[in-house]
Amino acid sequence: MLERITGGWPVEIVITDTLPGPASVVWELITDWEHQDDWMLEASDFAVLSDQREGIGVEAEATIKIGGLTTRDRVRVSKWEPNHVLAIEHLGWVKGTGEFSLTPLTEWATSVEWRERLRPPLGAAGAAGMTLLKPVMRRIFGRDMRVLVSLVRAKSAVPAEH
Repeated sequence: MLERITGGWPVEIVITDTLPGPASVVWELITDWEHQDDWMLEASDFAVLSDQREGIGVEAEATIKIGGLTTRDRVRVSKWEPNHVLAIEHLGWVKGTGEFSLTPLTEWATSVEWRERLRPPLGAAGAAGMTLLKPVMRRIFGRDMRVLVSLVRAKSAVPAEH
């Protein structure tokens, strides 16, 4: 119990949707680092910090604005399975992990699960604050997923019968 008071607790947000395109198109969009703000609207100023741009170890950072708070989020890719799994570690002020799991359903549809498990700073006070912000964050990430759906649709040029 003392650990929860001093260390806080993680806050988890999960967003799922079926995207109208192949997993390869979804993968291309979620790993286009400098253009993630095309669909992740709370983020800006993306920059790749590592020499490598693909695979485990890629490091990048972006400015994140949520609930009136602005921070610089540095991330490192921890799992890289093209067209299937992209996982990152949050190394900035807010720690934690993020993961996109892609499951091809058909040639023209991909199920996506986006899971963020975040551990805010400031122990229990930070965790309580992030818990209160969780509904706002869920709406923001849900909006991001809807924008990603539209980008996948446009990039895939899905035939009308699909």
